Amino acid sequence: MSYYAIIRIEKRKIGSCAAIEKHHERKKEQYKSNPNIDPALTPLNYHLVQPTKSYRMMALERIEEVGAKRRKDSVVLQDGLLTASPEWIREKSPEEQAEYFNYAFEFLKDRYGEANFKSVVVHLDEATPHMHFVFVPITEDGRLSSKDVMGGPKGMTKLQDDFYEFMARKYPELFRGIPARVTHRTHLPSYLYKNAAELYKHYDEIQNAIKDIGLVGNAKKKDEAIALLGRYAPEMARMEQQLKTTEQHIKGLKNALENRDSAISKYRAKSDKQEAEIDKLEEQVDTLKKQQEALVAMIKRIPPDLLEEMERRERERRKLEKHKGWER
Repeated sequence: MSYYAIIRIEKRKIGSCAAIEKHHERKKEQYKSNPNIDPALTPLNYHLVQPTKSYRMMALERIEEVGAKRRKDSVVLQDGLLTASPEWIREKSPEEQAEYFNYAFEFLKDRYGEANFKSVVVHLDEATPHMHFVFVPITEDGRLSSKDVMGGPKGMTKLQDDFYEFMARKYPELFRGIPARVTHRTHLPSYLYKNAAELYKHYDEIQNAIKDIGLVGNAKKKDEAIALLGRYAPEMARMEQQLKTTEQHIKGLKNALENRDSAISKYRAKSDKQEAEIDKLEEQVDTLKKQQEALVAMIKRIPPDLLEEMERRERERRKLEKHKGWER
């Protein structure tokens, strides 16, 4: 199995500063869009650069500090994600993970200027440890310019090349993957696969329980069926929405993969092993969709009010169990 050093950076204008701050700094009360976040583990998150004010305020102050000009539509922050293949980084001890992120941050500071970084935070409250970072795109001559700092599409490819080269010095087992613009991959959140696989594994058991809740004259068996369904209620309740997410990703994936062959050939010498991965992706997502469709059809047989009540009870039960675990 190949393991990869992973980095992604996106542009943010002034209007989106608050939203990314809420996510990176864990300022939301709920995270419905990402059920992988475990609030009980959030205290384990830590900063390499601690924000002193709001992202918006820090960006504006940095721009003013260097005397740069800003238009209304200027990119004021670069928003980055840094991690490694889940199987590789999850096997590391907390100390080894911290060493990885600190080493990677040395690359970022040297490339973009330490003074421009306004928050660097490592998240340990999700399935895969990762680091979020934001910096103001200030050029060496003191201008605000995302285009010049990042270098456009060619600059992003060079970033991937340089990042891999730097990380491989310390971690030679890591590889540099084909650029996202070449693979045209549509990344599906891992929890979609996880939730569907878990429910699908219990498909027959759930289906039989749904039949049993309609029994008349056998209260015990009906209660047992409701108790069994209750264990999976939160996952079942969000399955229909997850199917819609998968369908959107499939549409983008099918469009993007149509013209991939010529682009892949350019990178064949560097990334030949990954061509098979690209070919498998469409099949994997289609399989996920079929599982989700089967589950949604089955779940729709449960009375909506009963599913809602079971979901509420199970969430309360899980919350109580989690608190008990932390008290031990």
